[in-house]
Amino acid sequence: MFMHSHQIFPSLQQELSDQYQFERVLGNGGMGTVILARDVRLDRRVAIKVLPTTFEEDPGLHARFLREARTAGRLSHPNIVPVFRADELGGHAFFAMPYIEGEDLGSIIQRERTIPAPELGRWLREVAWALAYAHARGVVHRDIKPENIMIESGSGRALVTDFGLARNDDMAIISHAATDACTRTAEGEIVGSVHYMSPEQITAGVLDGRSDLYSLGVVGFQAMTGRLPFEGSVPAVLVGHIDRAAPKVQSCAASAHPQLAAVMDRCLAKDPAERYQTGEALADALEKAMRLTGQNTFTGAPLQRQLRSAHRVVVKWRRWLNGTSGSQRKTRSINEDRAGKFFRASRSLLSAYQR
Repeated sequence: MFMHSHQIFPSLQQELSDQYQFERVLGNGGMGTVILARDVRLDRRVAIKVLPTTFEEDPGLHARFLREARTAGRLSHPNIVPVFRADELGGHAFFAMPYIEGEDLGSIIQRERTIPAPELGRWLREVAWALAYAHARGVVHRDIKPENIMIESGSGRALVTDFGLARNDDMAIISHAATDACTRTAEGEIVGSVHYMSPEQITAGVLDGRSDLYSLGVVGFQAMTGRLPFEGSVPAVLVGHIDRAAPKVQSCAASAHPQLAAVMDRCLAKDPAERYQTGEALADALEKAMRLTGQNTFTGAPLQRQLRSAHRVVVKWRRWLNGTSGSQRKTRSINEDRAGKFFRASRSLLSAYQR
């Protein structure tokens, strides 16, 4: 239902009026409402996520939300959507983050059903980098799913969002309060999250970064096969994650990229000790898997073609510099030196690859 900007959390909007101007609701879910707003001081668009009422009614969850969102605010990585602010005003707990122009991976999977291996390999590797960075700082995401992976328009990079719902690694056991909160959310949100939970997250076992890698394996499985490893009712999905071996990717999609499929299969191991132990290890495995077929995970193009393209750009740059005159001559020598270095580097890389 459409809401005028003044109808969106009016008490919170009043409290934030000197910093943010609310524009419209971007989405609603069991984990909160996301609002598109404009930062009036810096003239930039931001997304504000407001904690759902069910969480606000629980003082413990309320306090933990703010504590963990502030922890997430200390994360700074090119593949993580940062948290600008985490606070409570007007009776609402919220956190603010950049508005990313693009769409979430869930929307892409819903539209395309499966994603080509070059793009998927690159996105998964970028997410693995982001998780490695967070895990090294004691932060476990706990809710890795396609809807929490944004693909930015223009750059095409993957960014992990909703780190405001992450947790510190010192809380080794998921509290029963957190589990109960999940069961109180909207049905769609429960299904969406449960499908990506690791066995140890479901059983309230010891949780570390390897749980996030399992969830990322489910994301990769879905993007490669067009289905989830465990489907059906919520209880059936929970039992599947805990007791049943996940089907192999290629058993569900015979044409799937074999090396990438093997990486996802390992991520879905029931025993955390059998998965990749760190995000760095997973990122390295993804890089190796893609290189075995001559694919560069940054663009999905063959590496040789990419290097040739870069070399042509540098050649054109040098030609342009040679044609400069007048006031441009003051900086010409500096730019020529830089162009020369890029030219020689690109030529050397191309020659090395061709050998």
